[in-house]
Amino acid sequence: MRMNLFIILLLLLFSANVQSQTKDKSAVYIKKWYQPFKTNAFDKEGEYHGRWKIYINNEQDLIRNGRFRHGKEVGTWRYYYPGGGLYMIEKYKRGSDNILIRKYHENGQLGRTGQARIIRTPKETHYYWDGLWQVYDEKGKFTHTETYVKGKLLKQASG
Repeated sequence: MRMNLFIILLLLLFSANVQSQTKDKSAVYIKKWYQPFKTNAFDKEGEYHGRWKIYINNEQDLIRNGRFRHGKEVGTWRYYYPGGGLYMIEKYKRGSDNILIRKYHENGQLGRTGQARIIRTPKETHYYWDGLWQVYDEKGKFTHTETYVKGKLLKQASG
């Protein structure tokens, strides 16, 4: 137990003393293993990379938490209301432009589920809702479905 604690402290001290890499080609590139707990980092091209946590209100309220891989969101992202309750979960599928979405009411009940798409071009990134969405009231009871095409509501159907 003491040896594990010593190793963790040693890694933390080492990571605090290592300088970040510069764009200078003569600089030594140090792999990320030395900072296992670092958040809000960038890769060598300056793209978002690794775990990111975004706060508001003088870093008091976490509003977004997830991972980037070389500038693109991957895996599961969680968004929070300023008071701390879960607002939305996005699940990015590997190799796909589709994102599974679950949005919640402030009381914690499921509000809607569906999918979004993200289209990236060199000039811009376009994120929009697409396909069939299921909508729930604040008690968590299913109310109706909505169909979106490229972010525009096409139709509603009662449940």
